[in-house]
Amino acid sequence: MNKAKMGLVGLCSPVESGGQRYDELINSAANAMTDAGIDVVVANRSVWNSTDALNVCDQFKAAGIESVAIMDVTWVTDSLKYLFIHELKVPVVFWAVPYPETFSIGCVQNFGSALKNPGIHFEYVYGLADDEALIRKIKNVARAGQIIDKVKSMRLALVGPRQTWRVAGPQDMSIEEWEFSTTLGPTIIHFEMEEITDAAEKICDAEAKKTLEELKDRTGTVKCSDACMLWMAKVYMATKAMIQDTGLNAIAAECYPNYGGLMNQTASWLADEDIIVDTEGDIAHAVIQYILNLASDGGTCALGEIGAFDDEADYMTICHEGSSAASLADSIDKVVTNPSGEMGAFIGVPLKAMDKVTFCDMQGSAGNYQVLIAEGETLPVSHEEWVDGGEKLVLKLRADGQKPSRVIDQMIKAGLHHHVVIKEGNYTDIVKLVCDYMGIKKVILK
Repeated sequence: MNKAKMGLVGLCSPVESGGQRYDELINSAANAMTDAGIDVVVANRSVWNSTDALNVCDQFKAAGIESVAIMDVTWVTDSLKYLFIHELKVPVVFWAVPYPETFSIGCVQNFGSALKNPGIHFEYVYGLADDEALIRKIKNVARAGQIIDKVKSMRLALVGPRQTWRVAGPQDMSIEEWEFSTTLGPTIIHFEMEEITDAAEKICDAEAKKTLEELKDRTGTVKCSDACMLWMAKVYMATKAMIQDTGLNAIAAECYPNYGGLMNQTASWLADEDIIVDTEGDIAHAVIQYILNLASDGGTCALGEIGAFDDEADYMTICHEGSSAASLADSIDKVVTNPSGEMGAFIGVPLKAMDKVTFCDMQGSAGNYQVLIAEGETLPVSHEEWVDGGEKLVLKLRADGQKPSRVIDQMIKAGLHHHVVIKEGNYTDIVKLVCDYMGIKKVILK
């Protein structure tokens, strides 16, 4: 992913002290932010009045910023900050400087109180540009802004059957789809499963065999028939072509019960190409995977659900009919492709041990959504444990500081969904910021 693009502007008042520090403060801030890996767009002028503010807003819009850092060089009127909030509509972090005569932090507090009632989220920092923690927080806001911008413009396909009847809503999409799309931004595109299978049937065996050979490093031991694997290669090729033709960022594909095994192998193969295919038509968790992959600059997530838990051993067993990437196993020799249904397949992956993971779960409706944001680790999965789990995706998840029964109790009481997305690495800070700025409730384990 490219560097996050963030605007930087300093606000001053002609009737307050401190404005003489503008150049020093802005230059040091820009240098520190650039050194941290942010693509900084510095305001073309210091802002002393509304004309200055609007000129800088136009500059930032033309530059395509995804977030903005607003430094209160002195105490300034609310109307100046309002212009940036209303005109830019991007995540904002206010920067207060530690000079008592400027009342900079008081100014941030005052405007923060004005943003409380309309529910406009903001972050703030206090200090100078040599503060590493301060710059780290600003970078997280910049990354969150970049992720939000991409989520709002993402194209997400819903593949599979849907209702053609209606009670009091749209014809061939649900109110839930409409509300989700309006609230979070993704454009939802409908495709019938037959659009993929019809395209797959037109692919010749020779091309499918060539593709299958190219994919053998992501396939593992094959327990399916040659005909089944040839069909899986064709489905993969047709799905990938559809993604490329329409500029899709993710797919939520119908599977259980009518299309079991049809898209699982494809989802696994594509996951190791940083392409998301989320089975069970799960739009929300396709978006969560997209957010986590953006936060980590690529990679792949595991999607599963809690199958069992053990407080004494301190882990939850997460399983799922295999659709996760083969790269999530310790080695390809532990991966097995199993038959599913008449001509389908799922991939068996005992997930490797990871010292730090982020795990998330999303639920909601009517524009009111919540995301569980938690961290933990995964433990080694033995061959016997993998077999007992159905030779599918099996992982052992241990939450930080929480017994499994406590985790599950909180998830059930919060009304969270049965799916859990697991990503290697700790991205909780960025995901929390994304949720805050997008108006999504955070569920934090206690």
